[in-house]
Amino acid sequence: MFINRTRELSILNQYRESINTGSKINIAIFGLRRIGKTELLLQFKNNTIDRDVLIPYINLQKIIPDIEGFVKAYSKELVYETIKQTEQVDYPYELEDLLILASKLGDMETHHVRTILNILKQQEIAKEEILQLTFAFAQKLAEKHGQKIIFILDEFQELLQVHPRFLQIMRSMTEKQNDVNYWISGSVFSVFDEMLNHKNPFFGQFIRMTLENFDRASTHKLIDSELPFELAGNHKDKIYKFTNGQPYYTVAVCRKISEQYTLDSSISTPQVNYCIMNEIFSDTGSINEHFEYILDVSLAKFKNKDRYKSILFLLSQNPTNLTQVSKHIKKPTGEISNYLKALLKTDLIYRKQGTYHIRDPLFAFWVNNKYLGLSTNIVSEKVAEHLLANLEEKYQKASTELGIAKEYEVKYKLKELYDIDFEKYLKNNIEFHLVGTKDETVYIFEIKWRNKKTSYNDIDNLVQKTNKSEFSTQKRLLFFISKSGYTQSAIELASHNKIALLDGHLEEIKAIRK
Repeated sequence: MFINRTRELSILNQYRESINTGSKINIAIFGLRRIGKTELLLQFKNNTIDRDVLIPYINLQKIIPDIEGFVKAYSKELVYETIKQTEQVDYPYELEDLLILASKLGDMETHHVRTILNILKQQEIAKEEILQLTFAFAQKLAEKHGQKIIFILDEFQELLQVHPRFLQIMRSMTEKQNDVNYWISGSVFSVFDEMLNHKNPFFGQFIRMTLENFDRASTHKLIDSELPFELAGNHKDKIYKFTNGQPYYTVAVCRKISEQYTLDSSISTPQVNYCIMNEIFSDTGSINEHFEYILDVSLAKFKNKDRYKSILFLLSQNPTNLTQVSKHIKKPTGEISNYLKALLKTDLIYRKQGTYHIRDPLFAFWVNNKYLGLSTNIVSEKVAEHLLANLEEKYQKASTELGIAKEYEVKYKLKELYDIDFEKYLKNNIEFHLVGTKDETVYIFEIKWRNKKTSYNDIDNLVQKTNKSEFSTQKRLLFFISKSGYTQSAIELASHNKIALLDGHLEEIKAIRK
């Protein structure tokens, strides 16, 4: 069941309509693993009924990550999706089948397939040439058939293994193609950040979108869709609280609860606690298996895996700086710095103001307890209750921080909205999330990204900090961004102090009157 992504789906459809009228729109969709990127993109593709738009799709984790694998998949998708609009055909898994389908479309398509086949047969493949031919084929196909193309490349970071100059080649071939748009997705934020920053070819070429965890209402709806019985509201809230609205975790817990209900014909609070913890730590638990997979894949290329695991265990207890990691591991800071840089590239951790954090609080909780030997089925509800209390404490610590992905996205969107370069501000023990200056006016943004409404005290804190800062005597504009909205008293105080209130989509809200 497709839940909670109606807004994102609506935005994608608006972009598709703009493409139909001549706009060129490339999109980069960020999201942690299992957050629903693939489901969103496939929902868009499968529900789009528009003969003027061709939507090829490749999940790049499911192809061989080299030149040959990419070129074959790219050409197959284009030819298959084109001919499928007029007749029902089988997918061309073999190149011989691709050639047959291409011949049905015409000489241009046949010539392209024959050309890439000949190049791939050579002992030394002309890698840059075949990539150029591949990207050029999409525009030729669009022009011939009078269509726009939205090419979806899911898990785009996998392509960075294909060729050291892949991004440069792709940019040089696609930037002037008026009819081909690329919608890419990725789950490794550090790679996307580097790929799309000002030093790299794709800077300024993509609209960025971040998929987040579900809110409370959507989590409740997801739970209802997964369970064959009505779960009590307080139990739904407990699941939401401890999965943090992450859809994959939520579904995994629901399946365990469904199994428990089959056995007992009822579900109590201790049983819900037990099901949550069992999913996280049981050897057969889906969440446990997911974390095992993430850890194995992330550390697969590293030689000294135990050293990396030791660092992760240390960070799972508390966010820590380089000096403290070095002290605990008993290795020089230079050596530890290299380990941390490698871990940053896996996206298991991120760095904020010199401190290293594990990105997913539930994963941190799992690492911490797994390292201590908790790796078998939990048979005691008291043990489950104790673990749940520990997890709650970890979430409370994590909930006060703005996620690094969201901070990056907000900063980028604000630059687009106001044409200002924003940076984090920390001076004389006064901190603002983002500050920028334009036309001798200081723009100050405070951000609260948590599952709780922004309160009177939050607004008052911004006012007090501003009055104590160097900006107290300067011309300034104050803004507050809140994921979960504002209390009435917060709205009234903000209005009194002329603070603009924005919602999680950076849209200004109007004062609510009683």
